[in-house]
Amino acid sequence: MRIEILGTELSPAAQSTEGLVTGTVQDRLVVADAIRAGAHYLITTDVDDFAFNDLATHGMSAVNPDHFMASRFTEQAYMEGVDLLAAVQRNPARTASEIHRMLGRRHPRLVSQFADAYDTTPVPADPDQPSTIFRGVACIRCKAHLDDAAGLRLGLCPAHVGL
Repeated sequence: MRIEILGTELSPAAQSTEGLVTGTVQDRLVVADAIRAGAHYLITTDVDDFAFNDLATHGMSAVNPDHFMASRFTEQAYMEGVDLLAAVQRNPARTASEIHRMLGRRHPRLVSQFADAYDTTPVPADPDQPSTIFRGVACIRCKAHLDDAAGLRLGLCPAHVGL
């Protein structure tokens, strides 16, 4: 795995994938590197590629980016991100409202969370949205260990369900 970009070390690379049961060698490397780096989350569109046992053993969770952002962002953080995307969009130029609208296609949970932030209706979500958006044992919001059925399904501890 690439551990350096533009002369900056990204994170330490794992020496081995021994003991990991995640399906492919590439995915086992991702898990091993995350363990070595002390990560709590793997943000991925392919949540179902990662074995629950590997994640649970190391106190981690694999989380879909849309679910992760919808669970963690404040409205201010969301709007700042959308404004930044609009500011750098050049060909064609787009307003923040247009960016918000377009995000609905790939990030329906995020856009729904902040539906009132802009005066526009998001485009419908693409039909190929992943069915598995969370797997693991670390609460998306606070890293608390999850052990109840609802928490393991939603990725949120009792203190954060419904927020």
